[in-house]
Amino acid sequence: MDIIAVDADNLEQVRLVAKMYVDAGWSDRVDEDGTRRALKNTYCAFAAFEGGKFAGFFRALSDGVSDAYLLDLFVYEQFRRRGIALALCRRIVEKLKSDGISWITCISTPEGKPVYSRIAGVMEGHVPFRF
Repeated sequence: MDIIAVDADNLEQVRLVAKMYVDAGWSDRVDEDGTRRALKNTYCAFAAFEGGKFAGFFRALSDGVSDAYLLDLFVYEQFRRRGIALALCRRIVEKLKSDGISWITCISTPEGKPVYSRIAGVMEGHVPFRF
């Protein structure tokens, strides 16, 4: 497995991520321009490739100083249960921590909880909100 940083100026990478948003059910159409803008406003993003095929994606939003929010972890079904989600999670957290960002959070879907719980602690006394 290869994990690479995603570049918002790389049209092929933007296309892969835009299609992934549709495949994941998060968008109803491939929107390369919107995906490129989202990636440009992302602190860091990583893609996983298995056998040369796009297998998964993860990104983080951050102020670049102290706080970061992880979002859009997705691994295609045919690549699941191979440690790809965990590798993406470890890589993005490693990048953020190496940049001095220590408050790293996310809100998990039930499917993502086992991945996050392997490397993150549960926050006691904090309640997520959705607006």
